[in-house]
Amino acid sequence: MTNVAKYHNITAVLFDLDGTLIEHTRDIRDLCHETFEAFADRLPSVTQDRFWETFWPKNHDMWYMMVDGVLAGDVARLYSFVNTLRALQADERLAEPMLQDWEDRIIAATRLFDDTLPVVERLRSAGMRLGIVTNGYTTMQRRKIRHHHLADQVDFVLISEEVGVHKPDKAIFELALARAEAAACQALFVGDTPSTDIEGARNAGLHPVLVDPRDTWAEATSDEVTKIRRLSELPPLLGLS
Repeated sequence: MTNVAKYHNITAVLFDLDGTLIEHTRDIRDLCHETFEAFADRLPSVTQDRFWETFWPKNHDMWYMMVDGVLAGDVARLYSFVNTLRALQADERLAEPMLQDWEDRIIAATRLFDDTLPVVERLRSAGMRLGIVTNGYTTMQRRKIRHHHLADQVDFVLISEEVGVHKPDKAIFELALARAEAAACQALFVGDTPSTDIEGARNAGLHPVLVDPRDTWAEATSDEVTKIRRLSELPPLLGLS
C-alpha cells in the first residue's frame, strides 16, 4: 500500500513542538554557561563547570517532581536554581533572575523550521484539523508558542503540564483526538522522538510520522512508522501538492 493510499482518510494532523515545528539552535549546556557568566561576579567561589554539573541533575529531578504531580511547574522551574545555589552554598536570591535569564536565552535560541509555516498553511487550506501536543512546563511552552505566533496557526494546543498527563501516555493522545474531533485512524502524529512521540502515538492508534533530518533513528522505520527528513515531505504523503 502506498503512503497516499494509507493516509487517504486523514482529517487531523497533530504535531510535537520542540524539534518538530521549532528548532533549538544552541546547545543547552552552552546557554547554561552563559547564564552562569552573567551572574559569575556574585558566585565568586563557583566555577562554570561546577555550576552545570550541579544544576543539570537538579533540573532533571525537578522535571520529574512536576511530572509526578508533586510540584507545580513554576515551582519546579524555580527550584532547579534554588536547589543548585543551595547545594553550592551560594545566594539563593539569585534563583529567580537566573531562571529568567536562562529561559530568555532558550527562547532566543529557537526558530521555526523553514518549512513549518508553509506546511501548516497547506494542511489548513486542505481542511485538516491541526493541533500541537507537547511535553513541557506550561510557562515555557506557552512562551515558545507566543514567540513564534503558532497558536493562530492551529486549532488547539495541549501542553502536558496543563492537562496533567505526558507523552507517551496514551491519555494525552486521546485528549488530542477529542479536541481534533477525529478517530485515531483519521489522525497523523508528527514528532521527532521515537520513545515519546512515535511509540505514544502508535500505542494510541494514531498514524505516527517520525521527522528525522539526520537519519538518527534508522531502527525506527517500519511498516507502522513513516519517516521523513523534512516537514515539507508531509503534504505529498497526504496526496496534497
